[in-house]
Amino acid sequence: MENNFNARGFLDQVNWEQVARQLGELLAEDAFFIKDADGRFVMQNRRACDYCNAVDESQTLGKSDADFWPGERAARYAEGDRLVMGTGRPLVNQLAPAPEEVGSDNMIVYSKFPVTDHDGRVIGVAGLHRRIDAKSTQSTPLGAVYRAVRRIHEDYANDNLRMTELARLTGLSPSQFNRRFKTVLGVSPKEYQLRVRMRTACRLLESTDWTVARIAAHCGFHDHSHLSHVFRRQTGQSPGQYRSQHTAGGAGEQRGGDHRSP
Repeated sequence: MENNFNARGFLDQVNWEQVARQLGELLAEDAFFIKDADGRFVMQNRRACDYCNAVDESQTLGKSDADFWPGERAARYAEGDRLVMGTGRPLVNQLAPAPEEVGSDNMIVYSKFPVTDHDGRVIGVAGLHRRIDAKSTQSTPLGAVYRAVRRIHEDYANDNLRMTELARLTGLSPSQFNRRFKTVLGVSPKEYQLRVRMRTACRLLESTDWTVARIAAHCGFHDHSHLSHVFRRQTGQSPGQYRSQHTAGGAGEQRGGDHRSP
C-alpha cells in the first residue's frame, strides 16, 4: 500500500524558532546558543545568559564573545565557531579546560554544528556546553578519559606523549583506554591530540603575527610543510589563506606584533 503521508509538508509549516527556544529552556544544565556568521548571538537559553552574567537574552543579542569574556577566552570560543563554519562539519563532545577557572580541574564538554539556510549555505553556528569536574564524571564513560584529556590539553605539542602513559592516568589497559576514548569522543587519542594542535594553530594565526614555521614548532608539527599539509587536509585552506580570511588585512596589520603565548 502506498504511503501518502506528507512529513515534509508538516515540517515546512513548523515554527522552528519556537521549537528551538522551548528545547533550549529544557536544558537546565546546558548552555544553548546560536550565532550568526560574524559571531553575534541571535539566540541564547537561560543557562547561556547566566554564563554571560546577563539578566536575559535581550542583553546578549547582537553581541559577541568578546563583549563578555577576556580576549584569550573569547578567542578560544570564536576559534571553534569558525572551524565549524569553515569546514561545515560539527564538533561533537569536545573537551576543554574551563578557561575561566585557571588552575582548577574543571572542564567544559561542548558540541557545535553549522547552521545553514534553505539553500544549504552555512550562515552561523549553534552549540551546547556544560561545565564538568572529575567528581561529577566519575560514574560516567567520560570519567574514564577525563584525566587523559586534561593531559593532552596540557602537553598537546609533545610527540612523545604515549597511549600507555595516558591509559595509566585512567586506570585502564591501553586497549581498554583506546576503545573507551573512541566511544566517548569519536576519535583516537592521537587524533584528538591533532585536533587540539589544529585549534591552537588557528588561534595563533588569528591572534599573533608569528610565522607559520614558528606556529608549527610551537604546536608540535614537524615543520612548516607538515602544518600546511595537515591544515589544508582539515580545513581546505593553507595557513596563509586562513590567516587572511580571519584577520583584517592579514598578518600583522590588525594585531600589531602581538607575540603573546597561547
